[in-house]
Amino acid sequence: MNDLRDMHVIVTGAASGIGWATAQLLVQRGARVMVADLKPEAVEEAVGRLRQIDGPPPLGQPCDVRQPDDCERLVVAAVEAWQTIDALVHCAGVLRPPGGRPLPLHELTPDEYDFVVGTNLRGTFLVNRAVLRQMVKQKSGQIINLSSTSGRRGRALDSIYSASKAGVIGLSESVAEEVRPYGIRVQTLLPDAVDTPLWQQNGPLPPPPGSLPAERVAETIAFCLSLPTDAYCDNLVVAPLRVRRMRSRRSKKEESQ
Repeated sequence: MNDLRDMHVIVTGAASGIGWATAQLLVQRGARVMVADLKPEAVEEAVGRLRQIDGPPPLGQPCDVRQPDDCERLVVAAVEAWQTIDALVHCAGVLRPPGGRPLPLHELTPDEYDFVVGTNLRGTFLVNRAVLRQMVKQKSGQIINLSSTSGRRGRALDSIYSASKAGVIGLSESVAEEVRPYGIRVQTLLPDAVDTPLWQQNGPLPPPPGSLPAERVAETIAFCLSLPTDAYCDNLVVAPLRVRRMRSRRSKKEESQ
């Protein structure tokens, strides 16, 4: 396994949820982290909290992943500070627009579609594109894009989110094939039920019972980053053991009926 010490890593969506847990763990393991998130004050707060950890001092850069110029500025800031980018962990994503609520597709608006797809899929395209321009020059690097098990099997009332995460899988698989000759590895992670602030976008609906803490996904991300250069994880699913057992029992019961 590769050592994460002094690895230069950009983490998007790093001010909360899986992104925050990942940034925290990587700093603890000696990586040099650049915190990227939408709001400058959230970035500043996250960097301040990370500086209290015994590890390399983190950097911060506000970034709206929907905006190409912001993504380019993020890469420029990283290269100016480090001269190289070893990894991108792209965690930025939304379930629905601010103030949105779970609705069937026929009640959704085009603006809601544009916001979710613009953040989750367009954002993945823009951040990957900006980072890959540097990694191709280096002829090295790795990317981990976060999709979701909803990208494999859509959930009711989450049609746009599920479609955007399916797009992330397809985009990442194509990019992985394109950049492999440059010595760049692209992996996609598919978390199942994870207890993060993303669930707050469901209003009064609580997270599913037995949801994983964000730290479990962060540990999986660190594992993927540390893999030897001749190995990778193919669309790795990270799921709560209790939920998987419940689903398995339910499936067996349905088959027997």
